[in-house]
Amino acid sequence: MNDSRARPGPERAARRAQLPLLDRLIDADPSEPADRPVSSATALAALRTSVCNDLEELLNTRRRWRSWDPGLTELDRSLAGFGMPDFAAGAFNDPRRREDLRKLVEGCIRRFEPRIASLAVTLLENPDPFSPTLRLRIEAMLRADPAPEPITFDTVVDLDTKNVTVSPREG
Repeated sequence: MNDSRARPGPERAARRAQLPLLDRLIDADPSEPADRPVSSATALAALRTSVCNDLEELLNTRRRWRSWDPGLTELDRSLAGFGMPDFAAGAFNDPRRREDLRKLVEGCIRRFEPRIASLAVTLLENPDPFSPTLRLRIEAMLRADPAPEPITFDTVVDLDTKNVTVSPREG
């Protein structure tokens, strides 16, 4: 039986990247009967931007600081555990404290950002030793269709305001 709706054969194996699902569901121009097709490069750029924005939201969200009842093990992976713990207390001139924050960032991303694989978060030297910021580099593989893409983000944590800025690293 030759059904035109059947799954494409090997000749269609080279698939194009798609916009993230939410971006495909949102109708940016309701007056148009159909959305215009986007190129793979545009879809991949939109996915990278979406991940960057979502990482910034994740790292700027503060979660409950008190621990859960030990029997409620799934709460850490639920919306109730979404975000970073409040890291307001403590001095970050101690290398162990900076390493603890790096581990928190990495764990938070691993737990709540499923579009990222092979994650590595590293501490960077601050060019200004008197600046109240902590700098991190986030390197990972973006789970993109049809093939994973390497991504790198430079991240600045303002230790005074606790604001986190995530920027794509070019090059």
